[in-house]
Amino acid sequence: MSAARKPAAPRRDYDRRKKRTNLRKSGRPLWRQPLMLGLVVLLLGSGSGGGWWAWHEGWLTTARSRLDAMTHAVLGAITPFKLADVTVEGREYVERDAILAALDVKPGDSLLGIDLQASRHKLEAIDWVASAAVERRLPDTLYVTLVERRAVAIWQNGSEYTLIDREGRTVRASRMPPGAERLLLLGGTGAPEHVGELLLLLAYEPTVVPQLRSAVWVGQRRWNLILNNGIEVWLPEEDAVAALQHLAKLDGQYRLLSREFGVVDLRLPDKLYLRKRGPGEPSPGPA
Repeated sequence: MSAARKPAAPRRDYDRRKKRTNLRKSGRPLWRQPLMLGLVVLLLGSGSGGGWWAWHEGWLTTARSRLDAMTHAVLGAITPFKLADVTVEGREYVERDAILAALDVKPGDSLLGIDLQASRHKLEAIDWVASAAVERRLPDTLYVTLVERRAVAIWQNGSEYTLIDREGRTVRASRMPPGAERLLLLGGTGAPEHVGELLLLLAYEPTVVPQLRSAVWVGQRRWNLILNNGIEVWLPEEDAVAALQHLAKLDGQYRLLSREFGVVDLRLPDKLYLRKRGPGEPSPGPA
């Protein structure tokens, strides 16, 4: 007859707790983990105003600039896509040097490290550029597409001449565009800001356009038109469209603009004043 088995000792809670503790045990206390240390430093810095002080002193800005420079250098060293060419489409008046200065790139730079959005904004800050697009064309080309502003007039301000686009923005150029001699000549302080109104006015009566040589913005309120034959048309401050259409009708009936008048005054809605040009009297308008 076999001996009776001795019953197993009951497992104590102490043993289970000990086993679970061993499973969770790590080689480094929780408070010494890198993530926790970083969180503690951040909280301490924020609580004492250190974060604001670091930003105010420019430390974070400097650190970010250095990091960007290091990233750029690393990408340039390891990337297989290095810049070899910048291709520009749509350039007519914008100088190539101005484009390269805005892009701030050089051969050998990482094509993947170029900020396309920032490059586009810098290009659109150039006077002649209305809009721009920048894209990468692997393996080695940065492709730029430009839409240039178009000059519609030349503003004479004293002895200086400046090209003006349809929105009244000045578009300075190192050279005058082809056909600039046929552009409308503007005079008067503030004329560029009102060139859009003038173009709209002329659109209502296009028969006057072939005869128009220049226009002067007078007293910050109205236009004087100077025709090719030297006649000066004084338009009113209000209802200039109606006045110009009335002038075209009179010219069609009486060939008014073919006569030897120096001034056709349309400033009053119900009256027309004509003044003959005196002997040797110079043609009015910008020189």
